[in-house]
Amino acid sequence: MMSFWDFSNAVYMAPGVANECLQLQDEFDVDVNVLLFCAYAAVIAGVRLSEQNLHDADSHIADLRRGVIAPLRACRRAMKVGIAALSSGDRDRAEQLRSQVKAIEIAAEQIEQERLAAWLAANTHMERGELPGALDDNLAALFAPLERKNRVVPVPAALVRAALAQAK
Repeated sequence: MMSFWDFSNAVYMAPGVANECLQLQDEFDVDVNVLLFCAYAAVIAGVRLSEQNLHDADSHIADLRRGVIAPLRACRRAMKVGIAALSSGDRDRAEQLRSQVKAIEIAAEQIEQERLAAWLAANTHMERGELPGALDDNLAALFAPLERKNRVVPVPAALVRAALAQAK
Protein backbone atom coordinates (compact mmCIF):
# COMPACT_ATOMS: atom_id res chain seq x y z
CA MET A 1 0.00 0.00 0.00
CA MET A 2 1.27 3.47 -0.90
CA SER A 3 2.40 5.47 2.14
CA PHE A 4 0.49 8.58 3.12
CA TRP A 5 3.62 10.67 2.54
CA ASP A 6 4.15 9.34 -1.00
CA PHE A 7 0.44 9.74 -1.79
CA SER A 8 0.45 13.32 -0.48
CA ASN A 9 3.50 14.29 -2.49
CA ALA A 10 2.06 12.81 -5.68
CA VAL A 11 -1.28 14.55 -5.18
CA TYR A 12 0.16 17.88 -3.99
CA MET A 13 2.50 18.15 -6.99
CA ALA A 14 -0.36 17.73 -9.49
CA PRO A 15 -1.40 20.89 -11.37
CA GLY A 16 -3.55 23.23 -9.31
CA VAL A 17 -3.51 21.20 -6.09
CA ALA A 18 -0.97 23.28 -4.14
CA ASN A 19 -2.90 26.48 -4.85
CA GLU A 20 -6.19 24.88 -3.76
CA CYS A 21 -4.63 23.53 -0.58
CA LEU A 22 -3.03 26.84 0.35
CA GLN A 23 -6.27 28.72 -0.36
CA LEU A 24 -8.18 26.37 1.95
CA GLN A 25 -5.44 26.74 4.58
CA ASP A 26 -5.32 30.53 4.42
CA GLU A 27 -9.02 31.31 3.95
CA PHE A 28 -10.63 28.52 5.99
CA ASP A 29 -7.87 27.40 8.38
CA VAL A 30 -7.96 23.87 6.92
CA ASP A 31 -4.96 21.74 7.87
CA VAL A 32 -3.56 20.66 4.50
CA ASN A 33 -2.38 17.35 5.95
CA VAL A 34 -5.89 16.60 7.23
CA LEU A 35 -7.29 17.53 3.81
CA LEU A 36 -4.84 15.14 2.14
CA PHE A 37 -5.62 12.55 4.83
CA CYS A 38 -9.29 12.64 3.79
CA ALA A 39 -8.21 11.79 0.25
CA TYR A 40 -5.73 9.12 1.35
CA ALA A 41 -8.24 7.42 3.64
CA ALA A 42 -10.76 7.16 0.79
CA VAL A 43 -8.49 6.41 -2.16
CA ILE A 44 -5.80 4.20 -0.64
CA ALA A 45 -7.37 2.77 2.53
CA GLY A 46 -10.95 2.64 1.22
CA VAL A 47 -12.30 4.28 4.38
CA ARG A 48 -15.22 6.65 4.79
CA LEU A 49 -14.49 9.10 7.63
CA SER A 50 -17.19 10.60 9.81
CA GLU A 51 -16.99 14.03 11.42
CA GLN A 52 -16.25 12.24 14.70
CA ASN A 53 -13.44 10.24 13.06
CA LEU A 54 -11.91 13.47 11.76
CA HIS A 55 -12.28 15.13 15.16
CA ASP A 56 -10.51 12.16 16.79
CA ALA A 57 -7.75 12.10 14.16
CA ASP A 58 -7.28 15.86 14.47
CA SER A 59 -6.95 15.67 18.26
CA HIS A 60 -4.17 13.13 17.66
CA ILE A 61 -2.12 15.81 15.85
CA ALA A 62 -3.39 19.15 17.20
CA ASP A 63 -0.52 19.56 19.67
CA LEU A 64 2.07 19.10 16.93
CA ARG A 65 0.27 21.54 14.63
CA ARG A 66 -0.10 24.21 17.34
CA GLY A 67 3.26 23.77 19.04
CA VAL A 68 5.56 23.10 16.10
CA ILE A 69 4.11 23.43 12.60
CA ALA A 70 2.16 26.68 13.02
CA PRO A 71 5.09 28.53 14.64
CA LEU A 72 7.47 27.30 11.93
CA ARG A 73 5.04 28.42 9.22
CA ALA A 74 4.61 31.82 10.88
CA CYS A 75 8.39 32.21 11.10
CA ARG A 76 8.88 31.26 7.45
CA ARG A 77 6.16 33.65 6.29
CA ALA A 78 7.50 36.50 8.43
CA MET A 79 10.96 35.91 7.04
CA LYS A 80 9.63 36.27 3.48
CA VAL A 81 8.45 39.79 4.28
CA GLY A 82 11.58 40.70 6.22
CA ILE A 83 13.97 39.37 3.60
CA ALA A 84 12.53 41.67 0.94
CA ALA A 85 13.81 44.68 2.91
CA LEU A 86 17.40 43.42 3.14
CA SER A 87 20.34 44.33 0.92
CA SER A 88 21.01 41.84 -1.87
CA GLY A 89 24.02 40.23 -0.13
CA ASP A 90 22.13 39.70 3.09
CA ARG A 91 19.00 38.69 1.19
CA ASP A 92 20.71 35.64 -0.34
CA ARG A 93 21.97 34.39 3.03
CA ALA A 94 18.64 35.07 4.71
CA GLU A 95 16.83 33.22 1.93
CA GLN A 96 19.04 30.21 2.62
CA LEU A 97 17.99 30.37 6.27
CA ARG A 98 14.34 30.63 5.22
CA SER A 99 14.81 27.53 3.06
CA GLN A 100 16.16 25.69 6.11
CA VAL A 101 13.11 26.74 8.15
CA LYS A 102 10.88 25.47 5.32
CA ALA A 103 12.71 22.12 5.33
CA ILE A 104 12.17 21.83 9.09
CA GLU A 105 8.48 22.73 8.63
CA ILE A 106 8.13 20.00 6.00
CA ALA A 107 9.85 17.49 8.31
CA ALA A 108 7.35 18.39 11.04
CA GLU A 109 4.49 17.93 8.58
CA GLN A 110 5.86 14.49 7.77
CA ILE A 111 5.67 13.63 11.47
CA GLU A 112 2.07 14.88 11.48
CA GLN A 113 1.31 12.61 8.53
CA GLU A 114 2.94 9.65 10.27
CA ARG A 115 0.68 10.28 13.28
CA LEU A 116 -2.40 10.42 11.06
CA ALA A 117 -1.41 7.22 9.25
CA ALA A 118 -0.81 5.48 12.59
CA TRP A 119 -4.20 6.67 13.82
CA LEU A 120 -5.85 5.27 10.68
CA ALA A 121 -4.06 1.92 11.06
CA ALA A 122 -5.10 1.67 14.72
CA ASN A 123 -8.76 2.50 14.06
CA THR A 124 -9.97 -0.37 11.92
CA HIS A 125 -13.63 -0.06 12.94
CA MET A 126 -14.46 2.66 10.40
CA GLU A 127 -16.93 2.31 7.57
CA ARG A 128 -15.58 1.14 4.22
CA GLY A 129 -16.35 3.25 1.18
CA GLU A 130 -16.22 3.02 -2.60
CA LEU A 131 -14.78 5.71 -4.85
CA PRO A 132 -15.58 8.42 -5.67
CA GLY A 133 -18.32 8.55 -3.02
CA ALA A 134 -16.00 7.92 -0.07
CA LEU A 135 -13.75 10.81 -1.12
CA ASP A 136 -16.73 13.14 -1.52
CA ASP A 137 -18.06 12.05 1.88
CA ASN A 138 -14.69 12.53 3.58
CA LEU A 139 -14.37 16.06 2.23
CA ALA A 140 -17.97 16.81 3.22
CA ALA A 141 -17.22 15.60 6.76
CA LEU A 142 -14.11 17.80 6.91
CA PHE A 143 -15.94 20.90 5.68
CA ALA A 144 -19.21 20.35 7.60
CA PRO A 145 -18.16 22.33 10.71
CA LEU A 146 -17.26 25.30 8.51
CA GLU A 147 -20.47 25.07 6.54
CA ARG A 148 -22.49 25.04 9.76
CA LYS A 149 -20.95 28.46 10.36
CA ASN A 150 -22.29 29.56 6.94
CA ARG A 151 -18.87 29.40 5.33
CA VAL A 152 -19.06 28.03 1.81
CA VAL A 153 -15.95 25.95 1.17
CA PRO A 154 -15.04 25.42 -2.49
CA VAL A 155 -14.62 21.80 -3.55
CA PRO A 156 -10.91 21.21 -4.23
CA ALA A 157 -11.50 19.83 -7.74
CA ALA A 158 -7.81 19.55 -8.69
CA LEU A 159 -7.11 17.63 -5.48
CA VAL A 160 -10.05 15.29 -6.14
CA ARG A 161 -8.79 14.59 -9.69
CA ALA A 162 -5.21 14.04 -8.55
CA ALA A 163 -6.26 11.80 -5.65
CA LEU A 164 -8.53 9.65 -7.81
CA ALA A 165 -5.66 9.29 -10.30
CA GLN A 166 -3.73 7.50 -7.52
CA ALA A 167 -6.43 4.82 -7.18
CA LYS A 168 -5.27 1.42 -8.33
